[in-house]
Amino acid sequence: MVGTPKMGMLGAGVSQALGAQVAFPGRQVYCVIGDGAMGFHPQEIETAVRNRLPVIYLVLCDRQWGMVKINQSFALKPLKTLVFKTLGPDETINADLGEIEFDLLARSMGAYGERVADPMGLKAAIQRAIASGKPAVIHVDVDPVKHLWAPELKTFKEMHQEPGK
Repeated sequence: MVGTPKMGMLGAGVSQALGAQVAFPGRQVYCVIGDGAMGFHPQEIETAVRNRLPVIYLVLCDRQWGMVKINQSFALKPLKTLVFKTLGPDETINADLGEIEFDLLARSMGAYGERVADPMGLKAAIQRAIASGKPAVIHVDVDPVKHLWAPELKTFKEMHQEPGK
């Protein structure tokens, strides 16, 4: 596993996965990443295609800056956040993202691309991506409210705190 804990390198996994695939050509490399982070480095999909690196990117798309939004929600409207588990786009500050169809973006660069809305379809999508022999992007739609309230979010947030906090 390659990562940048406590470093705050948003989207670094996109290129780290390429390096891991070069280092371990006989292994299947996956990069699990959010849509905001993937949005910083989508050009690396073309790098993977050009260099025949069959990395599979699983892009979890909730169309929001999740860690920013949950912090804003508690700071701006803590009681409403606790009761309703979400705030509208007009109640947070630029925490919602537009739709990027990462599967289509991948295809436009010559990679395999597929979109999955039902978690039950993920295993088959991964199998098709592997069978393609190409770099692949699987756009995974995730519920933005459930995603904000993931059970291990507190652990994840603590792991990514700035040094000295």
